[in-house]
Amino acid sequence: MKKTAVSILTSICLLSAPIPALAINHNLNLPIYEKGMEHEDIKTIQKALKRAGLYNYSELTSYYGPITENAVRRFQKKYGLTADGIVGDSTISKMEELGLFTFGNLSMSLYEEGMEHDDIKVIQQALKEAGVYENDFFTTYYGPDTKEAVRVFQRKYGLVVDGIVGESTIKKMQDLGLVTYTPGRQAVMTKAVGNLSLDFYEKGMNHPDVKIIQKALKRVGTFKEDAYTTHYGPATKKAVEGFQKKYGLTVDGVVGSSTIAKMKSLGLITYTVSRRTGNRRFGEYLDWWQNVKKMLKRNETILTIQDFETGLRFKVKVTAGSNHADVEPLTSTDTNIIKKIWGGFSWARRPVLVFLNGRVIAASMSAMPHAGREDKPAGKYVSDRSDGYGYGYNFDFVKNNGMSGHIDLHFRNSTRHKDDREDPKHQSAVKKAAGLK
Repeated sequence: MKKTAVSILTSICLLSAPIPALAINHNLNLPIYEKGMEHEDIKTIQKALKRAGLYNYSELTSYYGPITENAVRRFQKKYGLTADGIVGDSTISKMEELGLFTFGNLSMSLYEEGMEHDDIKVIQQALKEAGVYENDFFTTYYGPDTKEAVRVFQRKYGLVVDGIVGESTIKKMQDLGLVTYTPGRQAVMTKAVGNLSLDFYEKGMNHPDVKIIQKALKRVGTFKEDAYTTHYGPATKKAVEGFQKKYGLTVDGVVGSSTIAKMKSLGLITYTVSRRTGNRRFGEYLDWWQNVKKMLKRNETILTIQDFETGLRFKVKVTAGSNHADVEPLTSTDTNIIKKIWGGFSWARRPVLVFLNGRVIAASMSAMPHAGREDKPAGKYVSDRSDGYGYGYNFDFVKNNGMSGHIDLHFRNSTRHKDDREDPKHQSAVKKAAGLK
């Protein structure tokens, strides 16, 4: 009874008094609110106090009771206002200044999937408050997650379900006190998140471009992590596989020519590869002793090799070598690709490109397995090693790859093991791979 009487009395007083103009960024209709009042605006005040971390109750009510008054007093003390528990001009202004009445202002009349704009964060925060946006982070990109949340919001409030934040959806967000709306600014519609500078990326690489790939994958909904890194790890590979599956590409988890082309066609990236002459890609002419050798770890480093002439690729593991790198194909499939390129096992030197840690290095390779036996334990002394090497240390560490022993991989200024001299044919092939002849 007391509550009703106070409410009626307050309403009479308010009706008889002139109502000053209110600030633009809130939906409050009265100039003052105090204990004992009942008004729908009280929910807006409680919501603002909740966003300030001072109203801890999940239920919002239209009654200004002791709980609301205490929360208002704490707010006023926190921000140096007169702690009278009354929401008047100074308290409303402070709440508005802190952005507690809405999540922000929308400046355009339409937002849809594919757009990038600062307002998208405001929309996502509003959708989060409405309980339809499940992510805990907010971005400037209107991707599939945002579109789906908008569709749920529209369905929830009986709007046309098209996933587009247009006039009716903005108005409903305004009515709910989630956003304000001041048209004016234009959207930034640039879709490309950045430029890729290499033509090949795979798991294990570290390169600044990996962040661009992750951001592009985030836009199409396959990269689920909250942060972007320069490391191409399992999460990135999984996201690439999801992208490839979604667009009907070969699912190998590698960002190669077809995946890059698709990303480019979707407007996700631009693509400007350096070190090209016409359609030919060249590698860096790096010294074995000063540069390359320290980049390799025996029985750990895995390299992707591309034949310079045919463009065919395969993987090898570095398993030995001091004057040059001794490598072994990872699988029988890699061995078969090698045999296809060389026409079988061969000592012929061929220019190749080595992909390592985001770099492309000029090299030369032969394809004759030697000094090992696949059927014997690695690192043990055995007889009848491959290519007539006889008794000795078994240089065959990668098993079940269809090859006994290892093959030679040379770089600039690397030398042979047998005499510590450079091999002229290998060095000539390295220069060709570097575009120097």
